[in-house]
This record gives sequence, C-alpha cells and structure tokens, in this order.
Amino acid sequence: MYREVVEGDKFLSLSSEQITKLIASEELKVPSEEKVDELKLIIVIPTLVFESVIRWVKHDLDSRKQILPQLMAHVRLPLTLKNYILKHVVTEPLLNNCPKCKDYVIEALHLYLLKSDEIIAMPYNIRTKHRQSGGSHKVILAVGGLNYNGNLLDSTEWYDSKINKWQTGPKMITTRCSGGLAVVKDNFVLYIGGCNQSNSSLRSADLIDLSSESLSWKPTTNMLVQRKWLGVGVINNFVYAVGGYDNNRCLKSAEVFDCRTQEWHMVASMSTERHNFGVGVLNNILYADNF
Repeated sequence: MYREVVEGDKFLSLSSEQITKLIASEELKVPSEEKVDELKLIIVIPTLVFESVIRWVKHDLDSRKQILPQLMAHVRLPLTLKNYILKHVVTEPLLNNCPKCKDYVIEALHLYLLKSDEIIAMPYNIRTKHRQSGGSHKVILAVGGLNYNGNLLDSTEWYDSKINKWQTGPKMITTRCSGGLAVVKDNFVLYIGGCNQSNSSLRSADLIDLSSESLSWKPTTNMLVQRKWLGVGVINNFVYAVGGYDNNRCLKSAEVFDCRTQEWHMVASMSTERHNFGVGVLNNILYADNF
C-alpha cells in the first residue's frame, strides 16, 4: 500500500526520478480518505500523495525544492476535497514560494467552481483523472422506469459488484421513463429525454456527478427536440441523442451535447426513422441498428 511505502525511512532516500515515477503511476493503491455516505461510493483522494511529496522535499530542502513543480504536476489536487486544499494546501509555505505550484493550487480551486457552476466543463489532464489501480471501480445504474403496477419511478439505484449489493441513490428531479443514459468522464451520468406521467415526450436532461461530496440530480440544458425511446451514445465526451419519438412521430434527427459549452446542436440525421433501437460506438463512430 502507498501509505506503508511513504511512511518508511527508505522513501526519503528515493531519487527525484524514482519519486516522480512513483507518484505518476496509475497503479498506486491510495487508501480512501473520505466516503460519500448517501451512495457509499468510495472516492480516492490523493491527500497522501501531496503530503508525501512535501515530506520528501523537506527532507533535503536545498537540493530538492527546485523539483517541487515537477512533482506537483502529478499531484491530483482537483480530486482532493476543497476543504483539504483550503486548510492544508493553500497554507503550505513551500507552495506559496513556488509560482508554478501556486498555479496548480489555483487550477484546483478554479475547477471546483467549474464543477459546481458548469457541472461537466472540467478540462481533462492528468490531475483531473482518477487513478485506475487494478481497474476502475464500475457500477451498474438503474434510473427511473416503470414498476410492476405500471407507475413511473423517480428512483436511482446501482449495483456494486464488489459487495454484490444494490444500493439506493438520490431521487430524480422528474419522474420519468423511456429516456436515455450517458456516462461522461466515468463520473458524470446524464439522463436524457423520456416521457412523464401524461406520456408526453420530454426535452429535459438531468445530470448526477458520482464523485460529488453531495450526490443529487441537477438539471442541465434541454435538448432541442422532444424524444422518448431514443438512442444515446458518447464520443470524446460529446453526448449524441438520436432518433426516438416525439409526441407525434418517429424521428430520424440527431443532436449532440457539447459538455464544455453546455449546448445542444443538430447534426446529420439518420437515413431512417427509428425508436426503441440500440446505439453503439466503435472507433469513434456512432452506429444505430436497423430495428
């Protein structure tokens, strides 16, 4: 485990190349520091990585302080709790005396603002990417739908294969079924379109951030077209909503959601109207079946 390595005396004698390779590794098994109680979802937080970097530099400050910016480039501060950054990172004298390191701190705090205000506009780089030690922790989500009495649901559940258990999540904003789900950047889940209690097709799109400290569904930009029984695909963090049924007819139109601008744009239509069909992505190409 990472904690056992960095707390030993041998860690302090590592060369700059060795510690850089260590903290940059995707295979680090960093113990969880926090939990999201509502969903029991463990979020890996790199507080130990930050603390170990500071400890290593201070052990031989004169010769190592110039390496600090190189090391901080691999510390995933945007994945650390904001309160930890404000209490422990912002106040660290080594960072305050290093302009490049201060840039990384500002980046992390800025991304927290983006995360709360623009939801999924967080740019991708090594500091915003979760480590994938032993493979990422995957779950199966079940959102909305109909119960055995034919009533619409507003529930969220997910199955965690590690504990072989279904768990309950936050309620949806709107009770609905027949929509589409999309996963962006491993943590962001969008529920798009569908129909309400009166069976009217919807344009609305709701989002949940599974890495958030406070899990809840939030509204994002509505689609341009009402769609239920639609197909959904994701290519390079762009979400495609394809076909479906509005309140009058089967559709062949398609639109794409730009996660950075939070805007929908119409794209080329399919050659055939489709609803209740499958969509797949292969080599950045979107495929619709012939149902």
